[in-house]
Amino acid sequence: MTTPPSILNQITLGDCRELSRQIPDGSVDIIFTDPPYNREALPLYSWLAQEAARVLKTGGFLLTYSGNSYLHEVMMALGKHLTYFWCYIALDTGHSTVVWQRKTVVKHKAILAYSKGPGKPRCNVLDVWSGSGRDKTFHAWGQDAATARYYIDCFSRPGEIVLDPFVGGGTVATVCRQIGRNFIAFEIDPQNVEIARNRLATMQMPLIQVRNPGLKTGACSFPQGAL
Repeated sequence: MTTPPSILNQITLGDCRELSRQIPDGSVDIIFTDPPYNREALPLYSWLAQEAARVLKTGGFLLTYSGNSYLHEVMMALGKHLTYFWCYIALDTGHSTVVWQRKTVVKHKAILAYSKGPGKPRCNVLDVWSGSGRDKTFHAWGQDAATARYYIDCFSRPGEIVLDPFVGGGTVATVCRQIGRNFIAFEIDPQNVEIARNRLATMQMPLIQVRNPGLKTGACSFPQGAL
């Protein structure tokens, strides 16, 4: 089965737990997403892992942001259905948040990578990425596009399918269009859907593709500091 055109390269309004049933088994190359971080949202990670095990191709990856307060619970949930690969670090170079309950100043977020069976990125990957941190232009809890672009590029190839079940302000969909990936994008909030669709409709494509031909280590197309 192929992905229905009605959800491919579209931002679709609705509950991802219902909408994802339209995705055929083993048809998605990677999932890159940013679910809510609070305790009440922890069941979403269990659903995400179970659904990733169904829709990902063998060797495909789930990459999901996670807050630090419930990182252990998130990893336990993901590990029930997928294979742990790595914990990447997205540094917030321009922001910091105080978690008062833990008396900790937070300067990074984890991007957890789990695979469906044995898998590898398409190139060498930096496990610490210095992004700009939060981007509230399109969503109150939005993440910066540069970080998403880097990791999506490292874990997928042009023309492959990227799933984002929690669209928010549309960062993943926008990045996918910029670097030539297909996407499936679900969002439950009508206001967010409108914002994300307008963002896609008005985005400007890059005039040139950023490359780093001098790097001989097999790293991906977007070197640190190039975005």
